[in-house]
Amino acid sequence: MLQTILDRALPRRPPAGAPAYPGPTPLPIVGNAIGFARGMIATHEDCWRRYGDFYVLHIGNKKRIFVTLRPEDAEKILITERESFSKGTTYDGVRLLFGQGLVTSEGDVWRVQRRVAQPSFNRVELAAMAGPMAAATGRMLAEWDRRLRVGDDINIHAELLKVTMWIIGETLFGLDLSGEVDASARSFAVALEELSHRGNELIQLPLWLPTPANRRLRGALRLLTETVDGIIDRRRRAGDVGQDLLGAFLRARDDEGRPLPHEQIRDQVTTFFLAGHETTAIALSWTYHLLGQDPEVMEQVEAEVDAVLGGRVPTAEDVARLTYTRSVFLEALRLYPPAWSGGRDVVRETTLSGYPIPPGVIVSYVPYLIHRHPEFWPDPLRFDPSRFAPGGAGERSRGAYLPFALGPRMCIGNHFSLLEGPLILAMLVQRYRFRPTPGAKVGQSFQITLRPDPGVFLRVAAIRDRPAEAYH
Repeated sequence: MLQTILDRALPRRPPAGAPAYPGPTPLPIVGNAIGFARGMIATHEDCWRRYGDFYVLHIGNKKRIFVTLRPEDAEKILITERESFSKGTTYDGVRLLFGQGLVTSEGDVWRVQRRVAQPSFNRVELAAMAGPMAAATGRMLAEWDRRLRVGDDINIHAELLKVTMWIIGETLFGLDLSGEVDASARSFAVALEELSHRGNELIQLPLWLPTPANRRLRGALRLLTETVDGIIDRRRRAGDVGQDLLGAFLRARDDEGRPLPHEQIRDQVTTFFLAGHETTAIALSWTYHLLGQDPEVMEQVEAEVDAVLGGRVPTAEDVARLTYTRSVFLEALRLYPPAWSGGRDVVRETTLSGYPIPPGVIVSYVPYLIHRHPEFWPDPLRFDPSRFAPGGAGERSRGAYLPFALGPRMCIGNHFSLLEGPLILAMLVQRYRFRPTPGAKVGQSFQITLRPDPGVFLRVAAIRDRPAEAYH
């Protein structure tokens, strides 16, 4: 309502010869920042209804964000015209957390990092990771057996954050992180929340100012740095750098034959250590939320898990046979993509949705809404795993489904996540049957990632027969 009044009172009059972009009328000084108070996704949904698949938002007098909800535009940004875009100022906030890691780096630095990391995620290495994934999940299940009874409630999101961090520690860094998970997870959550707030602020105060938010953020970043430095120092003191991902970065050389700087190794470990567990835990949490709303789908998952595994611990080969379970996980990624939005700086003039886009502005694509676009997803809000049945993609555009992005900058851990997620889900289904906790509400927290807020609360409905030798 307020925006409608503003649009009528302050009609946009672009300079002579300038393109008339769709979007809400900006106010002097603040731009569209007042509307952001409702939350970024609410702003995007309102603009989508009013202006269609392409619109422009203003932050202050100078910063413009060109938003597209078209798959073909996402493909252009990420693949076909990627040279026109960069991860420049758009990722400055994230760099406070990840430094110059694989997610945020550019150019030669990124190419060296990708070359070093890629062998750790090939098919053979991934298959070998299924064992540690299952072992970590088994430890969590054994812990549940000691404390859970039918009728008890748990926050499955908190539990999954714990086990996915165990898995990252063991598979990529050869570490038992069971004693460090809680503090690191809390610090990561604080850092994400504060960085998200900073990203939406009209004026970002310098981090050195002792505001409450800055103190919280600095404290979280300090603890995470200490944790990661400890991981690296332990490996160096061990004398054998090892054959895992951490060892690969410790052995790596840049294009001129020099060892990678400690800061760059720290940034890589931080990126994989934190981002590597967060996204899968979020995706599985939303999976359980959706399954709680659809008991029939849950029964089909249980039936497939029982038929394929027969009480065994799943291997990588078994996960490949759990096609329905995998489809459930993929559909959850569609409805609740952990990386719910993405952006780039424009470095070369281009076009999106037929509009000219000048250098020096930001473009944003929003997977959360692209995945819910009725032009590309029939009945888009319905939870329907059959969309991802083998051969079910049909003629769908690549850009219509991008939970891991696309192209050369596609998440290097996408196959890791697609092994880990269904494997954990299968093992949990083998042992526990959950129902939503009565009265529990699940909100959506659109920070840097799309977290369930305050979590996904489930009640133990049944404890199934223990699979023979499953996790002891």
